[in-house]
Amino acid sequence: MRAPSLGRKLYSSLMFVFVSVLGGLLAAGLAVPTAGMVSEMTKLGDTALDQVPAELETPPQAQGSKVLMGNGEVLTNFYEEYRVYVPLSEISDSMKQAQISIEDRRFYEHGAIDVIGTLRALVRTSAGNTQGGSTLTQQYVKLALIDKALAAGDQEALNQAYDRTVSRKILELRYALALEQKLSKDDILERYLNLSYYGAGAYGVEAAARRYFGTTAKELTLAQSAMLAGLVRTPATTDPIRNEKLAIERRNNVLDVMLTQGVITKADADAAKAEGFDRSKITDTPHGCNAARYQQLCDIVYRTLMQMQSLGPDRDSRERLLKRGGLTIQTEIDPATQDAAQAAVSAYIYPTDPVMGVVATIQPGTGLIKAIAQSRPERGDQPGQSYWNYAMEPDLGGAEGYFGGSTFKMFVLAAAINKGMPTSRSYEAPRTKDWSGERFRTCDGSVTAKNWEVSGVGGNFDMYTGATNSVNNYFVALEQDVGLCDVAKMAETLGLKLSGDLSFASPAEEGKRTIQNPSLTLGTAEVSPISLANAYATIAARGLRCNPIILKSVTGPNGESYEVPGSDCQQVIPQEVADRITDVLRGPFRSGTARLANIPGYSIAGKTGTDTNAPTIWTLGFTPQLATAAMITIDKQSDRYRSGRTSLEGAPIQDGRIRLRGSSGGEAGRFLWKPTMEVALQHYERGSFVPPTKYSPPEVDVPSCRGLGVQACQQTLRDAGFGTSISRQTNNARAGTLLGISPRDTAPAYSTIRIIVSSGPAPAPAEPSAPGTTAPPAENPAAPPATQAPPENPGNG
Repeated sequence: MRAPSLGRKLYSSLMFVFVSVLGGLLAAGLAVPTAGMVSEMTKLGDTALDQVPAELETPPQAQGSKVLMGNGEVLTNFYEEYRVYVPLSEISDSMKQAQISIEDRRFYEHGAIDVIGTLRALVRTSAGNTQGGSTLTQQYVKLALIDKALAAGDQEALNQAYDRTVSRKILELRYALALEQKLSKDDILERYLNLSYYGAGAYGVEAAARRYFGTTAKELTLAQSAMLAGLVRTPATTDPIRNEKLAIERRNNVLDVMLTQGVITKADADAAKAEGFDRSKITDTPHGCNAARYQQLCDIVYRTLMQMQSLGPDRDSRERLLKRGGLTIQTEIDPATQDAAQAAVSAYIYPTDPVMGVVATIQPGTGLIKAIAQSRPERGDQPGQSYWNYAMEPDLGGAEGYFGGSTFKMFVLAAAINKGMPTSRSYEAPRTKDWSGERFRTCDGSVTAKNWEVSGVGGNFDMYTGATNSVNNYFVALEQDVGLCDVAKMAETLGLKLSGDLSFASPAEEGKRTIQNPSLTLGTAEVSPISLANAYATIAARGLRCNPIILKSVTGPNGESYEVPGSDCQQVIPQEVADRITDVLRGPFRSGTARLANIPGYSIAGKTGTDTNAPTIWTLGFTPQLATAAMITIDKQSDRYRSGRTSLEGAPIQDGRIRLRGSSGGEAGRFLWKPTMEVALQHYERGSFVPPTKYSPPEVDVPSCRGLGVQACQQTLRDAGFGTSISRQTNNARAGTLLGISPRDTAPAYSTIRIIVSSGPAPAPAEPSAPGTTAPPAENPAAPPATQAPPENPGNG
């Protein structure tokens, strides 16, 4: 229905004249004897009829944003105002009629201004008695200006929008006149019903229908519509959740008005009044991360959004868009994997235990974070709660880094294979060796080990057996030959991120400490679980490194896309190199330190790790589909740690019912990693690793050791890239004399050269025993073969 019979243009022009004359009358004191009116009108200035803010025509439809998990379920909502915008066609006729009846019964008959009501309001306002009496169009203008100021975070504009001076009212009148030139009555009513506040945090009729009645705006009954219509003027006091009696009284008043206007019949009114308020239909819409199913994961999502340039130039603008922009945030969080990870962690480590358990799962080849679980899943500062996300980097809520232990042996292995060393490269690894005085190459020279003795499993090992049994002295020897520079660079290449003031470089940047020291292979650098999981995921993806990401997409209510942080996947090492690394790392799960975490029927590779004295234990394992880090670490804020007991060994868990042994594979692997992956892998087809291609290093010349001592020969061969092993044999030469090397002319590059050393002349034959006597038993029985590792050796991770 079109209001003015003289035509919209003519009507608006006449109303413009009316407003202008009215302003003049008021200024002259003819309408109201108020001397201050001249100054009020002076503030207004000249406003053209068609100068209406664009936001009033197409307002920013403030709506909350929702975060979706990989299966489409809602993780949480973010909003300041709970609002769901719906078109007028999705709002019941009874709701439209009720709102018009109580607020502006002649809405479809008059133009933007109801002359009588406006004059009354202006006169009373100018006399100091603020009066409403405005049309729906005028009310909408005020609501839209307030909403615009809130969306922009503009406090000055917000104060002006609430200003009830005469000049402000006249400005709003002119905006209303201009608005009705651009929008139909239906358009204005739709915007009004979606912008109005109905109490209890519900903005707009759709949100209010869901909040109070568990229904939609389209399905609202007459009684429900009348109650909502009655809330608009005083939502804080007539909210039926807090004041049911007053809300029903107000509803009945609306029904009486509708009856008086002939909009409904008496039978309709009586039936509606007979309805009570059904509190069982009240619905709450939790929002924010503390209301999320997975609070810590939600916090990662939120922090990522707050760093996205595509959402705005600064944090404030990004947060406004998040809470008002109606965004749909799609993640690839897998509830099944997340539930399995959280169940595993929570079953083994309790929130109030003096240790913490963490699981982080990432998808190789995409970087998508599938699950993050920790033994303190609830955010807060009460016992058993934490605002820290122990799996993540500090910029995403992480607390600190944790020493990686023997998981770092993978980086030495990777650097060696990438350099061309064969997996058959072997060393004689003693159970205990003092490396003091040994030199290790760095990027800017070398570093000398000081007061450093390393213990563990002893024997002769190659890469396969060395990794399977996590042999410390094997990997120190391999690291020495590869060089610390190459190991550090490989860790960075695979995607490892260092915590605190650590640096991959040598010399380190100003204010930082280099990780290029001999103990690097034993994991003396601090890292986050997600970073370590991602580095192993690079191997699982055959050398394709991806940044860890939590977001898949962010879209607006109209389908517009916002750029999300990308995984930036890059091939950083050759596929065949990654395949060889993977093949070597299958040993720990098959028969080594991670065997208690093995899942039969799956191709699994990885490594365990135990920090010195076991304050942190790890199991890192991957399949072609998933890479997961499981960690148990001492809580540095616990009384146990503060009293000087820094080891996990003997630490009480499950409220003191069990004490830890500090076993990486037997505890972090068996009780955290395995149950998580057993469930997660059920959602993937069983895949196999790509078998490594046969690798034959080229034949190269072997340098001569003629005239050299044993140590000088070892160094000469090491400088040429060869490994060395000592072979002793009896000889008339003095014990320790270098007899030769094998092979001595050419050998495969990076292979192991056997250094033959004299053990001295053969001992003289023993004299025969006297008849009837036997030799006494040996005082020290023979030790078992050195290559047989004990079932669990924490010192070897």
